[in-house]
Amino acid sequence: MRLRLAYLTLTLASCLMYGEARATAPLCEVAYTKDASRRSQQGMALWGDLLLAFEHGGHCTVYDRSKGELRHAGEFDVESSSRGNHCNQANFGVERLPGAEMPVIYLSVAQPKSPLDMRCHVESITRKGRKWSSGLVQTLELDTAGWARRELNTIFGAPSWLIDRERGDMWVFSGRVRTVPAAMPTFAHNKLVATRFRIPSLSEGKYVRLGADDVLEQVVLDMDAYATQSGCIHDGKLFYSFGFGDKYPVTTSKIRVYDLDRRCVAARVDLDSLIREECEALMVDGHRMLVNTNSPRIYSVAMPEMPDPTLSRGTYRVDPFAQPEDRTAPDGYHPFMISTYCRHGIRHIDSAPVLPLVKSALEWGDSAGILTPLGTIMLERLHGLWPTVDRRTGDLTAGGTRQWETYAAKLCREYPEVISAGATVQSQSTNVMRTARSMEAFNSALSRICRDVRITGDVSSRYHTWLNPYANDCPTKLPLDEEMRSHDGRWYQLWRRFVESRIDLHGWLATIFTQPDSAASRFDAITLCEAMFTLSNAAPALDRPESFSELFTPSQAEAMWEADNARQYMQKGRHSVNLGRGWQQAARMLDNIISCADDDITSGRRGLRMRFGHDGCLMALLALLEADSWGTATDNLDEVKDFWQTWRIPMASKLSFVFFRNRSDNDDILVKVLLNGKALSLPIQPTGAAQCYRWPQLRSLALSKIESAYEALEASADTPLNHN
Repeated sequence: MRLRLAYLTLTLASCLMYGEARATAPLCEVAYTKDASRRSQQGMALWGDLLLAFEHGGHCTVYDRSKGELRHAGEFDVESSSRGNHCNQANFGVERLPGAEMPVIYLSVAQPKSPLDMRCHVESITRKGRKWSSGLVQTLELDTAGWARRELNTIFGAPSWLIDRERGDMWVFSGRVRTVPAAMPTFAHNKLVATRFRIPSLSEGKYVRLGADDVLEQVVLDMDAYATQSGCIHDGKLFYSFGFGDKYPVTTSKIRVYDLDRRCVAARVDLDSLIREECEALMVDGHRMLVNTNSPRIYSVAMPEMPDPTLSRGTYRVDPFAQPEDRTAPDGYHPFMISTYCRHGIRHIDSAPVLPLVKSALEWGDSAGILTPLGTIMLERLHGLWPTVDRRTGDLTAGGTRQWETYAAKLCREYPEVISAGATVQSQSTNVMRTARSMEAFNSALSRICRDVRITGDVSSRYHTWLNPYANDCPTKLPLDEEMRSHDGRWYQLWRRFVESRIDLHGWLATIFTQPDSAASRFDAITLCEAMFTLSNAAPALDRPESFSELFTPSQAEAMWEADNARQYMQKGRHSVNLGRGWQQAARMLDNIISCADDDITSGRRGLRMRFGHDGCLMALLALLEADSWGTATDNLDEVKDFWQTWRIPMASKLSFVFFRNRSDNDDILVKVLLNGKALSLPIQPTGAAQCYRWPQLRSLALSKIESAYEALEASADTPLNHN
């Protein structure tokens, strides 16, 4: 019978928007008891009803857990067994040798004092009756010599090699410096680095060295627990255990869950005295986590809740495209055309003054000797990041390219009726590099997947009239429109007062400068705070990622998101300060979408209409359509966050009009409107439970909004500058 120990406190990285972290009480209990009479217990792996427990040096005991408890099923020494092989980590891979019962297993050495520290041994396990054996089929070695030259984050060593069986990737996980208290005065002095590689094929030979040129991606993660131990990857997340148990007061047992797509801590589980032994390995087992310890006990810990903790990043948030698109429709209807407005993929900071301002402020504080320890750390990180970001204003990152390649494959997979032989894809982009490259990445990926699809793409400033009517060279843009974005406009003073009501700027400056008044006299506090918040939000998704999360507490980050969210609303939503011109400009985009749909329906065309633009344009279009709550009007900025949320427009966002045709009646057409794959409600009655709209009704709604907006834009064109 299992021993119930206690209830643990689960602290989430964030609730829906950085509110007070919720506490729940999932059960922590002893799941199994094993034989631990030999050397120190280390890695653990699961395969069906089998549990494999590894020891330092390379011995493995196999247990059958089919009856709810562990029964000895055999034991063996791995071929790579040696005093220097710590067997700290054990993950099954995806390949298996001919006739093998299970895939090869990846055993990380991961012990700083071992000469084999940077190695991973790939073994194939064989069972004949109750006799087990294991053979070394490949040795992987990590070579970090060229990482710094390639502007990659470096690690201290002891890498854990983690296999993502679901996605076919391999990740190497370690800290920048050793993760024990003696190596770092505070958590801010260290970061955890996850580096993604392909999984080398067994056919590549007995020895494979992975160097800087083999790195596919890096993710930098915040650290708030000492002593990395072991873990696994499940559902795009890294589950990892920490601590030495009750050996030292500051290194108690903990679990952290890292979202590798969103690049953040997804959940924190503080076990503290509930698991007194040293945690050695962690595996996801259904709806629980199994934690192997350096003792006879293996614990079961309930799976934590994991709401998205990146909402305060707003439009710098990254959408992992993890969920299928909602393409449900009434029976008898099939999709034939998708018409979109898309935001570009992950980009560098697109405001040229931001990074020079942050650099100038931190370097001034350093030269004046008034940086706090945190300010000094932030300056060191910025200097390390500078080669990656210098003169890259607004550029699309490699991650942004991958987003659109991923989305092309996703569309082909989920809409085979729309994108197959004979379909046409017509793409247009503004002449901004990040949108053009997003379009190019999508079209190129699509052409590789669907060779019989006719794809055209064009990039030009002539498309600004409908793709970005706020662009400086758009012929319909007036000086009045620019005023509504500049600091000379009346909106800006209203917004500054709102920021001051939300955050203690003096207190925030004091976390970076020991003389905050001196800093405030030299730099505009709001402008500097806004710039550093932008840096903090953008840096985790860069190709050479970084974390500046310590610049803002959770409550400060929430306050700054609310301020940025209000700014976007004042400029593109139905706040009176923009005279309606902010959202009415979207009428030209909607006009293009409707007229193209008319042509496609008349001609019987099948395929995609792709338009590549920007986040503010997409928000304005949603406000014009009154989709969901985006069309709400108020001048009370305190209310804006309740109905207008910029985090709903992450990098590579898409507003899609999905057209369905009745199989028995070509003239019977339904339309579903999706924002990032989720259905939106419009101010007309849908047909059925699938939230689809009849095309004549949706078209009539759109045309009435277009006409009203055109009339209002013409009427407001003569409004004087600095309007009251």
